[in-house]
Amino acid sequence: ISRKPGYLDDFVTDEAAMHNLAIFSPSEDPISYDEAAKYDIWKKAMDTEIAAIESNDTWELTELPTGAKKIGVKWIYKTKYNEQGKVEKYKARLVAKGYSQQHGIDYNEVFAPVARWDTIRTILAIVALRGGMCSNLMSKVLFCMVN
Repeated sequence: ISRKPGYLDDFVTDEAAMHNLAIFSPSEDPISYDEAAKYDIWKKAMDTEIAAIESNDTWELTELPTGAKKIGVKWIYKTKYNEQGKVEKYKARLVAKGYSQQHGIDYNEVFAPVARWDTIRTILAIVALRGGMCSNLMSKVLFCMVN
């Protein structure tokens, strides 16, 4: 018999309610492209994602270099709900199947530009010192603007 981990000591839940939540949570999201393509709402969500990718210059069509292995893509579908449990929007994301690559064979290094918190605080301090205003624009894709 194992005991509950210590980090859960301050976590209180009504397990019956959690089971009910899992039972009654809708899971109508398509698993495959073929399933999603049957519905106009998912076609529109995919069109929105492609438009966002193109408008942000996220990718460009190129020739596959000799000896290189192509990476496939997959659509991920998610229905977003508001606080009342009503459908807010249908979201489709096109993701690369990066798990098909092998380090040292298909790629040699990985870099993901992520802002550090001290950098963000410094930028906000400079904006405040200069009397500027920092705002963000919420859209289908998130952008951050400093004026």
